[in-house]
Formats: sequence, structure tokens, C-alpha cells
Amino acid sequence: MILYKITLQVTMLLLNLFVNTFFIIILYIFYVSPVSYMDHGFCNFLPLSPKDALEEEYILKSIAWPETPPLPSPFSQNKTSDPAHSIFTIVSGRGGGQWHVGDKLEVMVKMYDSQRNPKKYGGDVLLARLHNPALGAGVAGQVKDHLNGSYSAVFSLLWEGSAQVEVTLVHPSEAVTVLRRLTREQPDRIYFKSQFHSGSATEITTCNVCLRPTQRPMCNYTDLHTGDLWFCYKPKKLSCDARIKCKRLFSYLTEICTRCSLLSVP
Repeated sequence: MILYKITLQVTMLLLNLFVNTFFIIILYIFYVSPVSYMDHGFCNFLPLSPKDALEEEYILKSIAWPETPPLPSPFSQNKTSDPAHSIFTIVSGRGGGQWHVGDKLEVMVKMYDSQRNPKKYGGDVLLARLHNPALGAGVAGQVKDHLNGSYSAVFSLLWEGSAQVEVTLVHPSEAVTVLRRLTREQPDRIYFKSQFHSGSATEITTCNVCLRPTQRPMCNYTDLHTGDLWFCYKPKKLSCDARIKCKRLFSYLTEICTRCSLLSVP
């Protein structure tokens, strides 16, 4: 069986930080990752059944993210994770730099900021994959946050031949802090519009699983079979039965981009 022999070449790419951030490290490897009640201020969901509450608890635990520290004021973007100064190493396998099919390949990543200071906390959103475009083969890497600015990504080596490891920084931990705050303050940043039509009259109103309280009456479209909630503000002249279609709209990017600074501290 041919051994995996490691040589590597590094490519780093820094794109629009914070709104749409990508950090790519490419290694070329030749011959080779309970709550039963939700409160969003104006949006309080009804208590779940014990079975649904347990399922929700499992889901929330599976997607739980490490806490990120609050941002100081004033804040400098030079303090955020910077791919140009971050480093990585390949952990030698039991064969001392040689790998067989079925072995594990581990990559260690250490994050630094723009001023070459090592990050001392975790929370960066990293994705990792091992793939071979020519073969159409690939496998996801398991990323572990060591909560001290370092991360490890482990890959299963499933095929002989060439492969490439790609580690992507989707968001630095500082952006996670901002996104959490926006989610807490503006849980309805993604919203929907429904069109109501009867005769020659047409009206459009806002819809969602919960709506901010106003003086306007609401149309309740909750599914009586599943219990799924759905509400629309009632049209001024038309009835709730006149709804004909719904369209999803996105306001969260507008909310973020119109701020004088995404990383502003409230």
C-alpha cells in the first residue's frame, strides 16, 4: 500500500472582514474534521411538551458555541483574528510523517491578531475539509476549539493519492459577539411579506412566527395539526382569508451594513 507523503504549500486569503469573512489555509498533501420556553422580549413561545423540550435541549447542545468575551470600547479591528499572521502545523502521525489509508491526519491552528499577538480565547467559526477534486472525494474535518486561541482539525484518510486540506474561518470570534448581540436585539431581522388580494384590491403585510405588538390586528395562520405558529398583520381593508402568497425578505444585512461600525460597542 502506498504511504501518504506530506509536502505542503500555504495559501491565505482575507476577504471582507466581519460581514462575510473567509480565511483559507490550503495544504497540498501528495500521496496521502433544556429550555422549554424561548424569550425574545416581544416574542415569547409557548412552553413545549416534555418530549419536544427534550428534543430541543439535544439540538441546542449540539449547536452550542463557546462564549466570546464582550468587546472593549473603543474597539480596534486590529485585535481580531488575522489569517495573515495565524500559523498552523501538521501533527506527525504514528509513522513519523507517513500515513496509511484509514489513519487520522491532525492539523493544529494557532490564531493571531493583526498586531501579531496570539489570541487567548476561542470562539472563531472554523470549517475544515479534506478533498480531492479530481476524484470527487471529500470528508469533513472535526474541528475542536481549545478555548485558548488554538484549534485542531482531524481528518480521516479514506483514499490513496493526492488530497488537499482546507480550513476556512467563517467568522472571527469578535464577529460572533456582534452577531449574538444582533440576534438578541433584533430576532426578527429575517421577515416575510404576504400578499392579500380580492377583486381589484391588493395589500401586502408583514408575517412571521411572532410579530412585534402594535395597534393593528393580526391574522392567525397557526397550523392546528402541527401547532406551528404563523401570523400576519391584518390588511387594512381585506380579510385574513384573502391571502394568496408569501415572500421571504432579508433585512439583517441592511441592518448590519448601515451601522457606522459593525463592531461598535453599544
